[in-house]
Amino acid sequence: MVKEIPAPNAALPFKSIRKFLSALAISFAVTTAMTHSASAQTFSRTFAVAPETSELEVVNQAGTIKVTGGGHAARIVVNARQNDNTAKVDATQNAQGKVKIEVTGQGAVDFEITVPASSNVDLLCYKGAITVANLGGAVRARVTDGNIQITGLRSARVEAHSTKGNVSFSGEVLPSGSYTLKSFSGRVDATLPANADFRLSAASFRGGMDLGGFQMKFDRQTHQLVEASHGAGRASISLWTQEGSIHLHRKP
Repeated sequence: MVKEIPAPNAALPFKSIRKFLSALAISFAVTTAMTHSASAQTFSRTFAVAPETSELEVVNQAGTIKVTGGGHAARIVVNARQNDNTAKVDATQNAQGKVKIEVTGQGAVDFEITVPASSNVDLLCYKGAITVANLGGAVRARVTDGNIQITGLRSARVEAHSTKGNVSFSGEVLPSGSYTLKSFSGRVDATLPANADFRLSAASFRGGMDLGGFQMKFDRQTHQLVEASHGAGRASISLWTQEGSIHLHRKP
């Protein structure tokens, strides 16, 4: 009896094709994950600082900067992650103890940094987002394209500027404090204690304003500009946006 030999171009059984495609997909997924893992890089540094003079500056090209106060009382801890090696992270500390983190190159870097609560911080990110929480020192935050969120502050000096993004602040208003929040094309939000004592200068040229129920004494009020005081007006609050809106909120 002669066995029939399949022709060389005979179709493979459907089950065999399905098994082959499944194995191919798994192989591709594993290879992709390995490639991604190999390209991702992490950066960690710890700096000893004096809490009363702790100072941090960060310059990032793209990515996120998250700074949180209340970590180690005498340490600045920097953790960063980047998905490729096109960016370089430099971390230095000068003779006065100031820590500076600077990114060069075009790759995105995401920072998570803890600092003593009394630290002064100066943060710049060209494209990305900045988040600051639980600080008592001076805060300066600037973003060209992205949002700025500042929460849990008890600081006498806050400056937050975004060219294209939203800016929000929530914290205490100290009697001698100065608080400036600006965005060219985004929304500006300030959440303040109901008994906050401040003088307000607010300007929104296209988006309008919501003063959040604060009972103020107005020196000047138009649909674009407000100059007023709440209480004795000891702190200074300046809010500005060209294209966005301004909103005041009262803390519960």
